[in-house]
Amino acid sequence: MTEGNARRRVAVIGGGAGGLAAAVAAGGADAEVIILEKANRVGKKLLKTGNGRCNLSNRHVSSEGYNRPGFVAPLLGTFGCDALVDFFASIGLWTVTDGEGRVYPRSDTAASVLDVLRLAAAERGVREICAAEAAAVERHGRGFVVRTREGGEFSADRVIVSSGGGTALLRPLGHAYVPFSPALCPLRTDPEPIRGLSGLRVKCRASLRRDGREVFADSGELLFRDYGVSGILALDLSRYALPGDELALDLLLETDRAALREKLEARRSLGRAGAEGLTGVFHRRINEALVRAAGGTDPGALAEAMKDYRLRILGPGDIHNAQVTRGGAAVDAFDPLTLESRLVPGLYCVGEALDIDGRCGGYNLHWAFASGLAAGRSAAE
Repeated sequence: MTEGNARRRVAVIGGGAGGLAAAVAAGGADAEVIILEKANRVGKKLLKTGNGRCNLSNRHVSSEGYNRPGFVAPLLGTFGCDALVDFFASIGLWTVTDGEGRVYPRSDTAASVLDVLRLAAAERGVREICAAEAAAVERHGRGFVVRTREGGEFSADRVIVSSGGGTALLRPLGHAYVPFSPALCPLRTDPEPIRGLSGLRVKCRASLRRDGREVFADSGELLFRDYGVSGILALDLSRYALPGDELALDLLLETDRAALREKLEARRSLGRAGAEGLTGVFHRRINEALVRAAGGTDPGALAEAMKDYRLRILGPGDIHNAQVTRGGAAVDAFDPLTLESRLVPGLYCVGEALDIDGRCGGYNLHWAFASGLAAGRSAAE
């Protein structure tokens, strides 16, 4: 509350996942809340998440899944997966968890998540003001004035910046930022090793290597594309990959090199030549690629190709389909529990507006919702 028991005025810039969660939390704490959204409606991006299904959290969510683990750890201790699921249950959303720990709405549609957030916000008196792009946040006495490009002017006691491009608003207030770059996107690779493989999927272990050192490794499914590799495993790798790095794929996790070589030597007795000697092991086109990589059908060389299939990374693939962006306001200037600025009291930053990004599987939406709830509650105090 402000002086004289007047309701605290909170302006939320950006009506995405983090902004809606912040608005619901602040409104639930009896603040007077407005959302300023530059699009013609809130939650547009939320509707597209998880291919329209909205993977909103993960039972395995932890600080190690983020680029700034030390910063996110305190908040995740308060707003873990159970806490977030409980919050959504409290506003009417039924959720389910799949075999990988990913949490989805029971309806299997992102629209249900947006609907319950908007309904909860409306019930708490939150006003949505769309087609209102914030252009500046200025100090005004003990509060703030938010000016929009459309000529609007809004006074607030607290401001929560939740738009991905919010750094343009924060820099004039003294906040440093990390330049934006695409994250969780496909990877573009040297085309020769993947020639003819587009559309095929493989389950493998992928090791990202730089100057002979392993930078990151994980197992999962890769999808070969004309330009490189995609799929959840590739998206997670993209968070660490740089042009010039190498991907080393182990295409047969269940078999070591020695046993694999023995099996390939035994297959020679079938008298099949070339890629036909691998018939029944992989898809025909993958067999052909392995023979090319091995320079022939020598069992030892083929075994090495299967256990260490190399792809040189040229850069990100289709950046327009990147699921998140890396970069944003530098986190060291914000309180890790409340997300309040250490430089400008009363100013908060959540979601993608901060330099926080996580792995695939609900980590990024979890951060958006959790940071929004924390900031909204704190801003209303």
